[in-house]
Amino acid sequence: MALWQAVLLGAIQGATEFIPVSSTAHLFLVQRWLGLGNGAADLSFDIVLHLGTAIALVIVFRGEIFGMAGEVVRGVLRKPAFHPEERALLPPLLVGTIPGGLAGIFLLKRFEQMRTVLAVGLSMLAACVVFFLAEAVAQARRRRGAERTAVSLVDAAWIGLAQAVAGLLAGFSRSGLTISAGLFRGLSRERAARFSFLLALPIILGAGAKTLLDLRRHPEPVLSGPVLAAGLFSSAVVGILAVRFLLSYLKTHSLRPFGIYLGLLGAALVGYSLLG
Repeated sequence: MALWQAVLLGAIQGATEFIPVSSTAHLFLVQRWLGLGNGAADLSFDIVLHLGTAIALVIVFRGEIFGMAGEVVRGVLRKPAFHPEERALLPPLLVGTIPGGLAGIFLLKRFEQMRTVLAVGLSMLAACVVFFLAEAVAQARRRRGAERTAVSLVDAAWIGLAQAVAGLLAGFSRSGLTISAGLFRGLSRERAARFSFLLALPIILGAGAKTLLDLRRHPEPVLSGPVLAAGLFSSAVVGILAVRFLLSYLKTHSLRPFGIYLGLLGAALVGYSLLG
């Protein structure tokens, strides 16, 4: 892998992991275009990409993350909450992580073997429909003043299930599907987005740890240090920009433009696949 390819793939991972257009699908398509294989060297690169996006989340949400870490300690010591909002997020985040973790352990390998251009295109078309339906439901609820900001355990379970589905089906954006699930459940767009990003952190770290175990089973070859460093830096920097952009964007804008993009790209991929 050349240095410029590492920078390009890192930037794509950093942007599409958070902007709702599917990082898995875009990396899959770009790697095919670049002619890169799926050998063990890609496992080491996959680890640094996950680490880069995890670093991006930690930097952007450092206040909430450190606050929740402190509340875990205070909870163990049976002390009252110093940051009640962060403590209230802990049970939903735990519940929401379970579906994605189970899916990654027991189902991911099977679904990875089924990834084709046609499957990616169909998933993108389905994601387009989901985005528009979620926005329609949210708009109707917003008119009635019925939006919520508190994330319940039931909300977390549905959002976690959406995260699991998106992780299995390349083309279903993880961030887009989890935000849509939050909108269906009655959360405000901004609250759904923030919870979606916080929920992504344990899944991203878990995916990186799983890839590290796979790499230990296939220890050769390993990419060079400069290539890995370029991918890490690129995914982290672009990831930070992507998270901040989307949080600002969703305060006043909807998921519809991303749905249109996925619909057009999905239709093109389906047409390309069917026409050979």
